[in-house]
Amino acid sequence: MTDFLSNIAGQTLLSIVARGSAIIAELRRLSDHIPPVFLRNANETKSKYAPIVLDFKYLKNVDAYEEKIEKNEETAELDEEFRENHLALLERFYSLFESIHKYITDWLAFLEELREECYAAITTAIHYRHQNKTYTNP
Repeated sequence: MTDFLSNIAGQTLLSIVARGSAIIAELRRLSDHIPPVFLRNANETKSKYAPIVLDFKYLKNVDAYEEKIEKNEETAELDEEFRENHLALLERFYSLFESIHKYITDWLAFLEELREECYAAITTAIHYRHQNKTYTNP
């Protein structure tokens, strides 16, 4: 095990696995603190914020939705209230999604580097394992 962690491939993989564990932990923490406004069974809370809490259709026309919210004083105030009450949690979710994206990007880069045989120690171990079936410890 120490041989594996003494090379760059092992250290990179360990870093990726550790980040994945941190992502899972944050997902579990956040899942316990979702405000009722985001849950489908919270009809009275959701109806209050319905004009500003939108689904993915928002992403197709951000400017139009933002303009609609800003033009109406009532929805602008509602948006501000919502931001004051939930911004910290929304930022945590955003950071989580950003971490997931980075994790996937790094994982795919690591796999590509393995495919391109950038890690000599791993490549040699895999080659040796295929040549000699009795070898079990990379």
